[in-house]
Amino acid sequence: MRSLLVVVGLCTLTQAQTFKSTLDQVAVSVTIQSDPAERAADLRPEDFRVFDNGRQVPIVTFGKMRQSVHVLLLLDTSRSMAESLLDVKTAATAIIARLAPGDSVQIGTFSNLLRLSPAFSADESDLVGRLSFVPGANMTILYDALVEGCSTFTGEMDRRAIFVVSDGMDTASGASARDVMQKAAEASVAIYAVGLTSRYVERGKSIVLAPNPVLHEIADDTGGQYVYAGSGRDYSRLFEAMIEELHQQYILGFTPTQADGKLHSLRVTTRRPNVNVRSRKQYLAPVS
Repeated sequence: MRSLLVVVGLCTLTQAQTFKSTLDQVAVSVTIQSDPAERAADLRPEDFRVFDNGRQVPIVTFGKMRQSVHVLLLLDTSRSMAESLLDVKTAATAIIARLAPGDSVQIGTFSNLLRLSPAFSADESDLVGRLSFVPGANMTILYDALVEGCSTFTGEMDRRAIFVVSDGMDTASGASARDVMQKAAEASVAIYAVGLTSRYVERGKSIVLAPNPVLHEIADDTGGQYVYAGSGRDYSRLFEAMIEELHQQYILGFTPTQADGKLHSLRVTTRRPNVNVRSRKQYLAPVS
């Protein structure tokens, strides 16, 4: 964890302020989902509860602000995705179109290897046009790509997210899904997964498979979101909602039960009826 601005007492954050984890506090981003009839924009500190390793801890800093978003877009180009590459490119174009000034994006493609572009700012044009969308090898290192992707973010990046577009199949990684979740917790990265159907030909037979549910597990654990992008899905609206969610989230700060440098379980709930919250399930405690 990095040493950053300390916010004293309970406060409301503005766009000009920064709120990150400090040496003795942890910041967690919280997404609100509510019934359309509910007002979820006026939640207060007393509406939330935070549990660190199962023990409730006080919320010592609180606010809501618009943050710049830094996205690593990982696109699966393995053979199992051969007939879905047009969908992959459409998804990439839609994600980049939703980024705002101040945001940044880096793009990677993976099959048996991960290939990363330089980092780009949101106002650069034709980012997707620079990428080669050709079928890769008949092997997929999904987990390895996600683990490596968590290490691409730099210290000054506040809101970090990986958007992975894949069928969820992994055939060649050294890492596991659990390794991905642990690395994301250590790097404070939310993973948003877009599941696509596998369509390929094997021994002359056409194979169609639904996305592997492990993508849903990874997204849920890291505080991101999983969506199945079936045929006819409006990618523009889909990613508009995801990016806006990253821009607008509640930030809760708490003091860890133990500053032991270990991974802790994390749970955030709300007392407000008809309102659900989503946040990461683990975090790396600072060292005292």
